[in-house]
Amino acid sequence: MTDTVTTPAELRGGSYESTVRTKAEQLKQELIRQTLDDIESWRKAVDVQWQQQHGPDAVPLSPIPPEEIEGYRQTVRDEYYQWVVPAFERHLMPDPDAINPMIDGLRTIESSFQGSQDNAGNFVPASAALSRINDVRSDMNHWEGDLQVNFIDNFLTPLQNVSVNQAAVAKVVREQLECSKVMYIRYRKAVVQLLDQSIAAVKELNNSKDPKSFTWGTLVGIAVGTGLTLATGGVAVAGAVLIISSTMAQGLVPDPPKTNELSAPTAQEVAVNISDALSKLSGDVFEEERKVRDAFTNICDTIATSRAASIRSNTSGPLAVATPAVSNARPSEITDGSLRPS
Repeated sequence: MTDTVTTPAELRGGSYESTVRTKAEQLKQELIRQTLDDIESWRKAVDVQWQQQHGPDAVPLSPIPPEEIEGYRQTVRDEYYQWVVPAFERHLMPDPDAINPMIDGLRTIESSFQGSQDNAGNFVPASAALSRINDVRSDMNHWEGDLQVNFIDNFLTPLQNVSVNQAAVAKVVREQLECSKVMYIRYRKAVVQLLDQSIAAVKELNNSKDPKSFTWGTLVGIAVGTGLTLATGGVAVAGAVLIISSTMAQGLVPDPPKTNELSAPTAQEVAVNISDALSKLSGDVFEEERKVRDAFTNICDTIATSRAASIRSNTSGPLAVATPAVSNARPSEITDGSLRPS
């Protein structure tokens, strides 16, 4: 698993937006050109325009007047493919890097729980506040009797366990966010790939009735899940199930499976295939977002269930420490020995 997921430069911000708009406009112009120049595509356009002008039962003139033909050409230029650029612009968002502040914030939380061992082998947290837990444990060595054992076993030890588990929770949430970022990186890469393949499919027409096959695949699914479990012993084992190879750190994603046929005998039919591919891509992303949502829901439910059980019973658990009776005791209860540890 990677420590950092970086969006490739060409898929970031303005660079990606410029690429999509430029290629989408190129695709639009190529569709117009081929509709006018490719024999089969132009014949289909003429048939459609004639029927719209004269009705489905009208017998076509031969030849059709030049001024009417020019009107057909203008209709192809002005109306046929106006949808292309807006259709791809809908895929400019979301931005994978919009998740970065949340990832960085969680990484900061993780680092505050990290630390090192001192010469005596004791864990020393990086956070000064958390390191005080160790200091208090050391101070308790000067105590003795039931109070010492009770305080260490029922407060200090659970508090240290909770600290470790909180770090684990921050880690698993960060990993899930990185899953989301990888998904959106793949999404952007798929959009650009679809544009390239679509342009190639249209260019291949060239008055040929047997065009070369151009295919495009759906988004490769990413396995998203959580291994967050809260053991009864007070230790949280947290880890997201991520498929992020070393290349993912640089945003290089595998090519998706080639399943969608873009090629067709006419430019109009290629355009329909492109529209279908965009719809499939949207559906794929929706499904991957659903997986991410379910993963976060699982994490939230696991945390809430664990904390609720501890709070209801006022017992220490993986993510909560029992409230000591002394915290809300009356002075008399402290002085008369009512809270003497058993």
